[in-house]
Amino acid sequence: MAASRSVFRLSSSSLRGILFLRQVNSHAVIKTASRQFHGYAKTKVNSSRLLGIVGIFGGVGVGTLFAFKEQHASEFTNNVEDDKQQLPSRSKVPSITLYQYQTCPFCCKVRAFLEYYGLEYSIVEVNPLTRKEIKFSHYKKVPITVVNGVQINDSSVITSVLRSYLLGEQSLETLLTYYPEMKSTNDDGKEVIEYANRHAVMHVTGVDKNKQKELMEERQWRKWVDNTFVHTLSPNIYRTAAEANQAFEYFSTVGNFSTVERYAVRYCGSVVMYVLGKHLKQKYRLKDDVRQSLYEEAEKWMKAVGKRKFLGGSSPNLADLAMYGVLSGLEDLDMFKDLMANTSIKPWYYRVKKAITNHEGSQTIDENALKG
Repeated sequence: MAASRSVFRLSSSSLRGILFLRQVNSHAVIKTASRQFHGYAKTKVNSSRLLGIVGIFGGVGVGTLFAFKEQHASEFTNNVEDDKQQLPSRSKVPSITLYQYQTCPFCCKVRAFLEYYGLEYSIVEVNPLTRKEIKFSHYKKVPITVVNGVQINDSSVITSVLRSYLLGEQSLETLLTYYPEMKSTNDDGKEVIEYANRHAVMHVTGVDKNKQKELMEERQWRKWVDNTFVHTLSPNIYRTAAEANQAFEYFSTVGNFSTVERYAVRYCGSVVMYVLGKHLKQKYRLKDDVRQSLYEEAEKWMKAVGKRKFLGGSSPNLADLAMYGVLSGLEDLDMFKDLMANTSIKPWYYRVKKAITNHEGSQTIDENALKG
C-alpha cells in the first residue's frame, strides 16, 4: 500500500506540472535543460521531451543536485565555534568569485575547498535556464571561478589550481598552462571540453618519496569520487517516488528560479528523475537494491582511509574535501540518513565537516609567498 500511495503522489504531481507547463513557454525550459543534461551526463536525450527538465539543476546526470548546508551535528562537532582559529588577513589572499548553481554537487566541492582554506569569496547564482550570468564565458558549465581576474573552469581544475597557488610557488597564469583545454566531439556531434591534469596539484620544489605516494593516493581517490562514487547518488536519491518527491520539494526552493520555473521543476522534475534514476542504475551497473551499491562504495572509501582520521592523515586532503563535498548537500534526505546508519562513514564525515567549519586549512597558507 505504501508503494501505491507513492506512485499516486508522483502521478498527481506529474499531471499538475504538465498541465501548468502547457500555459507557459515550456519549449525554452526543456531545450535549455536538455542542453545542460547533455553536458554533464553524456547521455542521449531528445530535447523535445519532458526529460530535459531535469537539466535545470545542472550536474544531475553524474551525481544529482545538492545544496551545501551547514547543519549542527553535536555528537561529532561539539564546541565548533570555540575551536575556530584566527583566519589570516586578506591582503594577499586571492579575490574569488564563484559562479554556481546552489544545488550542483560540483559547486559543493568547490565551496568545501574554499571554506576549508578560509578563503573569502563572493557567489553569483546562475539562472539554470537563461545562464545570462555566465554569458561572458565560452565554457557553459558550472562551477566557474574568477580569481584575481583570471577565469578557472571545472570543479577539479579549480581546486587543483588554487591548491597549487596556495603553495606559493607559481602564479595563477603559469599554473593554468599546466591544465590545457582538450576539445573533442561527442557521439551527438557536439563539442566537449575537458582539461588535462585536472586532479593534479603542481609542485615546483621536489617532494620526497613519501609525499609522492601521498599525492598519488590523493589523485587516485579524487578521480574515484568524480568517476565512480558520484554515479551511485542519483539512483539512490530518486530510488522511490516518495524519495523523488522529497528531494524536489527541497531542490525547488534553493535555486535561482522564477515562480513559473520553480513550479515546473517541482512537479515535473521528480517524475523525470524517478524514471531517469532507473536508467542510471542500469547504465552504471548498480545492484538491484541501489542502496547496497552506495554502501559498498562508501565502505571502499573508508577502507582506503583505514585507521587514519582522514585520507590525508591528520588533516583532510583534496580527496577528503571532494568526497565530503558531493555528500554535503544530502543531509536532509533519507538517502543520507541511511548512509550514515548503515556504513562506517559517519565519524569521518563529521570530522571533515568540523575541519571545514573551523577553516583549519587557513593555517597552512603562507600569504607572503603567494604570487600574483
